[in-house]
Amino acid sequence: MFKVFDLLNGAKMTAEYAEASLKQGVAAVHITLNNYRGINPVPDLRHSLNELAAYRRHLASLSDLVYPIETFNDFAHAEKVGKLGVVLGYQNVPGVERDLALMELFHGLGVRVIQIAHNIRNLYGDGCAEPANAGLSSLGRDMVAVLNDLGIVIDLSHVGDRSSLDILDLSSQPVAITHANAYSLCANARNKSDAVLDGLKANGGVLGVTYLPPLVLLPGQKKPAAADVAAHIAYAVKRMGAGHVGIGSDFITGQPPERYQEFMRKPEVYGTWPWLYPINDLKEQQDFLASLTDIGLSKAEIEGMACGNFLRLFQAVMK
Repeated sequence: MFKVFDLLNGAKMTAEYAEASLKQGVAAVHITLNNYRGINPVPDLRHSLNELAAYRRHLASLSDLVYPIETFNDFAHAEKVGKLGVVLGYQNVPGVERDLALMELFHGLGVRVIQIAHNIRNLYGDGCAEPANAGLSSLGRDMVAVLNDLGIVIDLSHVGDRSSLDILDLSSQPVAITHANAYSLCANARNKSDAVLDGLKANGGVLGVTYLPPLVLLPGQKKPAAADVAAHIAYAVKRMGAGHVGIGSDFITGQPPERYQEFMRKPEVYGTWPWLYPINDLKEQQDFLASLTDIGLSKAEIEGMACGNFLRLFQAVMK
């Protein structure tokens, strides 16, 4: 069984799901705070703090099964005590506006991943659905430096192409794309261009290949299959090397469908409902990882993709 560090898991974190994760080799997951009790892709400061407080209470209620990750050593401690490591993050900047010093507060409360923009334009730069595809603002450039200094992982998953390239050029730390695929195989606005993948390699970052159906579907296919996910992995490995590839499932197990109806207004980004995942659960994930030898990957390379590559990135950023 492969040990897994899932760089984006949107499943409802119940005791049952935490137990199932541990049984299926999942050592740690990154969760999205602004999607906890309802999806809010543009969180203001009050919403951001309320959701952070609520999720910290929720984790406390699951303390027999989960362990919040705040230092790199916490990954090993969580595994030692048999608990699921949980990394807290936001898929947009959490409402600090121009007061970048407030990011220190979020770091102090355990936040370890921040996405610079989520699809649309914010104060810091353009998201992936902005047609202008402008780069970072001057404030966004300052934000990169702040996140580097604090030891918070920068996520580019929903960030625009030009903004992503700016961040990769500016960041003194390796950068993550926690859940996206290759644009060259699936021309979805959320997927990443070859230029971004090349920049990620040069930066020392890691791409979390995702199972989210509209980001997987290959041309001419009607329904995404596990082989299509493998094709995205093979492409990323050929472009960047196996050490720059990981897994960001974007599972939504246990979540009610009404959470995602707002997203369905952008079919060019999110496809159509219902999402039919090519890898549907934690057991299928283990089977899929084992099958990657069929595309020529060694066991050591698969272990790196499942866990080790993202651990290495977090070690560098959190040091």
